[in-house]
Amino acid sequence: MRILDVLGGYLGAKASAVRARAGGAWKAQRPRGWPARDAGDPLGAEPSPADPSLPQLEVVTDPELMREVFQRHLQPLDGETYQIRGCRISYSHHRKALRCLVHYDLRLAEPDTGREWNQLVTGMMYAKGQTQHKWEKLRRSGLGRESAAASTPLAPLSYIPDLDMLVQVFPYDHLLPALPRLMAGPPPELEPLLLARFGPGDWRAEAWDVEPVRYRVGQRATLRLTARAWDAATGRVEERRFYAKAYLKEEKGEQTYHIYRKLWEKASAGSLGFTVGRPVAYLSDLRTLVQEEVPGTSLEDILRREEEEAIPAVRKAARALAALHLDDVVAPRRRHLQDEVTSLERAGKLLQLACPHLGPRIEEIVGTVVAGLEEVPLAPIHRDLKPGHFILDGDSVALIDLDKCTMADPMLDVANLLDNLVRVLPRSPRDRPRPVAGAFVEEYFAHVPEDWHARLPLHYAGILLRKAATSLRHRRPDWPTWVESRLEEAEDSLAGKVW
Repeated sequence: MRILDVLGGYLGAKASAVRARAGGAWKAQRPRGWPARDAGDPLGAEPSPADPSLPQLEVVTDPELMREVFQRHLQPLDGETYQIRGCRISYSHHRKALRCLVHYDLRLAEPDTGREWNQLVTGMMYAKGQTQHKWEKLRRSGLGRESAAASTPLAPLSYIPDLDMLVQVFPYDHLLPALPRLMAGPPPELEPLLLARFGPGDWRAEAWDVEPVRYRVGQRATLRLTARAWDAATGRVEERRFYAKAYLKEEKGEQTYHIYRKLWEKASAGSLGFTVGRPVAYLSDLRTLVQEEVPGTSLEDILRREEEEAIPAVRKAARALAALHLDDVVAPRRRHLQDEVTSLERAGKLLQLACPHLGPRIEEIVGTVVAGLEEVPLAPIHRDLKPGHFILDGDSVALIDLDKCTMADPMLDVANLLDNLVRVLPRSPRDRPRPVAGAFVEEYFAHVPEDWHARLPLHYAGILLRKAATSLRHRRPDWPTWVESRLEEAEDSLAGKVW
């Protein structure tokens, strides 16, 4: 009997038992060496809605059923037997009639020794028979599987026919072939470049430790490389950290490297109001950018402390952001007014389909924002700004993760950051603006052209609208309440009640 039929029969009978067990079962944690989810990824994602082109969705989004599936189908490479004692879904992304991707955090155990560890596994399903086609193509190519096999005792790539699921075991990723090599330590061409960062001396590597920090299947991965080296001339031992980012597309990694190079050169010359992680190299064959670690504490961590400490920190961050927006560095990507209008209208239509009773309010918000926006001179913006992207060390402020750096309206950065900022701060739902967020706004607009401020309420409403639409795609359990609260906030912004 097919697995899908068997497991499908279990769903009704086991649903309550599975949910009951979840309360006392293994709780997923991210120990050292375990890739984190990207900020904003939903944990414990809700099952995707029915999709006739992907009938297995109800099974693949049930962690307990998938634990049983993986126990049967994940193939050990060394002949040993492993138990899968836990399974959690840390991320899922479903595009109806196209594909579904699911990250599973598995808890594996070796019965003979009692050793336990975490293993990330990704399941991928594509509509119209594409999954099996991809499997056959990858199986013939053998791309990257040998190096990946050295990092895990399980077969890096497999296919579960009855679920029409392609399974990848981290660090294997057929779209990011550099990952297994990087997890094994820096490649020969990179090691001397990293050792050169230790300064004068005869530095030799004593140990390398590679830790995955962030990972999104088929898109990007960030690894932390810790180097322990000793100077053969003096016997001195030091430790340094670097970050390696593997990209899906070579041009994106190369473009990001050049932006970092320009900003680093300006910061070193003292002509920039912030700094960045020093770029070490871009390895085109691995599509990987390597940077030195930026010392300091993230603004996100500081915001969770006392207000007296947070306010000076956000003022420093505001000055750094203003410096980026006023700089003459040119990013290769552009976002014009029409791009913004198209994005807002698309978000509005999605929200109207999901919440027809809110249609008039959504239409009014979209119309007001679109009517108020105008084409403005483009400036370099971060485009994915969160409090965690500011690293503070005394009076020094660094900006990190500039992968999406774009020429656009600077208010997109400010609006997005303010939304993220106020959700980190302790608050009551209607307590706006709060002293910390207010200090950021005051400091930022003291360093940029005065007329920029008039665009902030419009862009802030637009950001809220787009994030409300995103909550639908991620299937937040509380999405109806979330959407309505975001619309109310957008209306307040347009009425001048927020910023």
